[in-house]
Order: sequence, then C-alpha cells, then structure tokens
Amino acid sequence: MTPNRPLAAIDPIDPITFQVLKNAFASVVDEMAALIQNCAFSLVVSDGRDYSGTITTADGDLVASGSTDLPSHLGTIPFTVKGMLDWISTPPSDYFHPGDIVIINDAYIGGTHNNDVRLVMPVFVADEIIAFVQNSAHWTDIGGHVPGTFDPNAKSSHGEGLIIPPILVARAGRIDVDLVRMILRNIRMSEVAYGDLMAQVGAVRLGSTRLVELVEQYGCELILREMRELIEHSERLLRQEFSKLENGTYEFTSNFDEHPALPGRRMRVHMKLQIEDDRATYDFSDSSEQAEVAINGTRSATVSAAVGATKGIFPWIPMNQGVFRAIDFVLPSGLVCSAEYPAPISGMAATIFPAVGNCVLGTFVQVIPERCMAGPTGLVNTVCGGYDARPGFERDFVTYIWLEGGWGGRSAKKDNHVSMCLFGTSATNQPMEQQERLFPLMFDTYRMEADSFGAGRHRGAPGVTKSWRFTHGRATFSSLGNGEAVGPWGYAGGRPAAGSRLLYAADTPEERNLGMFCTGATIEQDRPIVFFQAGGGGWGDPLDRDPAWVAEDIEAELLSPTVARDEFGVVVTSGDRPWRHEVDLEATGWLRERLRRERTTNDADEP
Repeated sequence: MTPNRPLAAIDPIDPITFQVLKNAFASVVDEMAALIQNCAFSLVVSDGRDYSGTITTADGDLVASGSTDLPSHLGTIPFTVKGMLDWISTPPSDYFHPGDIVIINDAYIGGTHNNDVRLVMPVFVADEIIAFVQNSAHWTDIGGHVPGTFDPNAKSSHGEGLIIPPILVARAGRIDVDLVRMILRNIRMSEVAYGDLMAQVGAVRLGSTRLVELVEQYGCELILREMRELIEHSERLLRQEFSKLENGTYEFTSNFDEHPALPGRRMRVHMKLQIEDDRATYDFSDSSEQAEVAINGTRSATVSAAVGATKGIFPWIPMNQGVFRAIDFVLPSGLVCSAEYPAPISGMAATIFPAVGNCVLGTFVQVIPERCMAGPTGLVNTVCGGYDARPGFERDFVTYIWLEGGWGGRSAKKDNHVSMCLFGTSATNQPMEQQERLFPLMFDTYRMEADSFGAGRHRGAPGVTKSWRFTHGRATFSSLGNGEAVGPWGYAGGRPAAGSRLLYAADTPEERNLGMFCTGATIEQDRPIVFFQAGGGGWGDPLDRDPAWVAEDIEAELLSPTVARDEFGVVVTSGDRPWRHEVDLEATGWLRERLRRERTTNDADEP
C-alpha cells in the first residue's frame, strides 16, 4: 500500500475514477458527521449541527468535506492542521503513532474561538502518515465566568475559557484519562462535554478506518494522486471563473455596532477586491485595528469567512485547498480581522464572520450581480445558564438559542428565503420541544416577523422572532452579536432591513433593551426575552415590484397594507373574503407616479 514510485510518474486519473473517489472522500466525511450527530450529547451539536469533519493531506492541505459540515469551520481546517504541525515542532513521523489523537481549541493556532474543540487524527498506511482526519464541534461551555463562555467585555483570550493547545488526548489508541478529567473540571455541564468528546473520538476513528479501506481498495498511489488532483481541480475551476470577470478594483465596508466599552469608536472591516485575469486579491488592510473587547477575529477566521462566502457565489466548486490557492489575501497582523494573541475573540462568529461575508458579497455584487444577493442576516449568540430546579433535574444548565433570519434579495430570482446565516448554512434550529424538555424554559413566540425585510423589486426574506421565559428560578443571560443599529444592506435601490434586537420583559414596566453586547444579565423567573433576528436587504427599486407579489405578501401576513403603500406604492382593498386582498391598479399607478416625483424633487434639493 506504500507508494513505490513518485507521484509524478503516476498516470492521470480517468474522469470516472476521479469522480468516484471525489465522492468517496465526501462520503467518508459524511459518515463521520452522521456518527457525531447521532452520538453527541449537546443540542448545539446533535440538533444544531454545529460541527464539521474533513480530510487533509499529510501536510495539512484541505482535501474534502461533507454535505452537512459547518462552512465557518471548513476554511480554518488547513490552519488548524498546519498550526498543529508547527506547534509540535517535531517531524510528524517521529511524534505520531497509530491510534494517536490530538485535541486543540486554541483559536490562535488555526481556530475560530475557544468553544470550537477539534480532534485531529493521523491516518497511517504501512507506518506512513498519508493524511489527517479532523472533527470540530462547538462545546456548550468551555469555562470562564459566564455560562456558555461568551463574554463581550473580555479583555483577553485568557478570559474566554480554557485554552487547549495541541496535545495528545489519545496515545496509541488509549484515551488519556487524566487530561480528559482536567479539561472537564474546568467547564460547566461536564457530562455533556464528555459525551461530545467521545462522539468526536468515534468520528475521527471512523474516518481513519474508512480512508484506510479506500487505500486497500484502490491503492495508496491512486489515493494520494486523487488528493492532489482534487485540489488542482478546484483551483483551476475558480481561476476560470475569475478570468470571466472584468478586471478592476471593487471596495466594500462593513461597520460594527458601537460597543459600550468603545464609545465613539465605530469598528469596521473593509475589503478591496482586485480582479486581475484569473486571480483575485482580497485586501483587508484598511480595516480597523484590533479592539480591547471580544469582537476580534483571527486570521484563520477571516480567511474562512471569505472563502465560505466565495463558495456561496461559486457553489459548484469543490471546497478544498484549491479555493485558497486561487485567492491572494492581504491581511496584515493586528487588525480587528487578524488579531494577535491574546486579544479576545469569542465574538468573532457574530462580528468578523458576517462582516467579512458582507465584504465579499458587497464587492462581487459590483462585478457579477447575478451571482450575489443583498445583505443577509448575521448572527447573534445568545447563551442562558443557571440552575435547573425542576424535580428530577437539579443541576446546572447552559443553553444556546439562535435563530434563522432573512437572506437578501437577488437580481436573478424572486426574493429570497429564511435561512441560517451565510457562514452557518448547514446548521439547523434546535427544536423548542427539546429545549423545553431539557431546560427550565418555555417558549411563547416563534414566527416570521411582518414588515421586517428590506423592500425592493425583489425583497429580502423576513426576520424571525422568538420569545421565551424561565420557569424555575433566575437565569444568567449573555449576548454577543451585531447589526442592531444598522440592519442588512440593500442594493440597486433596495432598502436595508431592520436590525436585530433583544428585549427583556417586553411590554411591562421592567422592559429594557439587552442589546447585542450583554454580559451576565440576570433574568427573573417568568420575565420574557424577545429575540428578533434581522431579515434580508432588498434588491432593486421597491416601486418596480410586481403589485401581485405585494398582494401575495399581504395575504401571507408578511406585509401590512400600510407598508405596502408607503414602501412599494401599492394600494390594496379587501376582497370578498377577509383574507383576500385585491390591488387597486389605478390608485397604485397614481401613487407610484407621485412617489417617484417626490423622490426626484428630494434628490434635486440635496446639496
């Protein structure tokens, strides 16, 4: 099974075998995913699907991922494996033995934030490492002074939970029990974390076994050749797409909400896209310097967000190292999107990831609009914890509640869908029934919010509202998000969507805005939390929207007649049944003509 001649001497792979092995690699990763989804203990992993699996070369180059892996993880995997190899500072053949597994969550060694715990396992064939398999899972808690670990006010990564540099958690197949006990001693809900860890161990062991079986079936030479050709194939495809675009430079800026600890400082991520023949350069050097609070991201996180958004624009290109090779990144150290250790980074998924994704969309939309959309919803991390006093439970708990939101309007298709954020498209909502069973809370509301999308010829998708309350005692609440002050952006005349929001005890004398940067707020029993996740921005002039589409939205209770009139210039009347609405075409024509005249007059009056 060991190669007996150099790769360069191997004959090219025929197209059928190439496709069979490409799908076989993805199938290996999908089988790893199925194991962890069915065996993990936490809702975040099992139902929320906040996990990923991959295969890399022995050098750490990404080869394959699966169909359910979280996009935000995938772009960091090469950094994780390469960072691990740099950290051990020993030839891998001397350091690793069959059955070894490394655990790592250090965001500054190729990761995202400390809650994402990764296992990396070498794949041996005849005493030679031919590849690594990897699994990443978001642990519900990784320590720190607030449940769930997310702390918007953390001043250092040392305040964001336990940091685990690359260390062997299994040696020659035997789990290091002392190391596992040390890790679990530092975190909440340790029994849940232990279940997730064992699921991850099973996943990488399964991935290694399946990859060795492929080698036994096809030979090591062919498998290694396939890995290299897959990477070259993706690079070639993406370069071909870049070569179709007009050469030029395009820029976009994504601003953050003002953090309470940074008054007067509006942080931003700025990207300059340069297309030159078959290559693209993503230049982030004009972004803000790193901050003293947890809104930063590592270099690996920024590259991952950019690559993930690029994959969204060109979805048919296989996700592997070839995508990275086709893009030049200009990303100086010390920026909010390339923070240096030990800057706090726990909020990167709610700040850097959506900001970078917006920059990629906002630049490419200027050159290839038919492949892009207006601003999509982002992410708000909300974490609740406390003591579950229900009979039979009597234990500490931590739970995440995240929401879908609206994607932005598009030029080539009508409107868009309610979905998870762009960089978390494989994630799913956690069933409310499961959360109510496992945690002391009760949901009162779950709906798509009317009038919450950005208006446009093609509107964005609506946002989503969910509200809940704690039924047995107090709870501690933290949120780390963005996009409250300014919602997702519109394009080509489309309107922005309303921003996200979090309210405590809404419609009572105790009502207050929790905001996007909330640390350790006390939530009294039976006081509702109302969480609205933003909709998507609109595309095109709302006055050009088909009136029949407007009437459909009114009947679907996604749009009120008042907003239909004010934003879309459409006048409707009640039909023969209360839920039916008919467009008054004559009144609509007059109203739209008046609104266009007013718009022209207002534009002329501006200095």
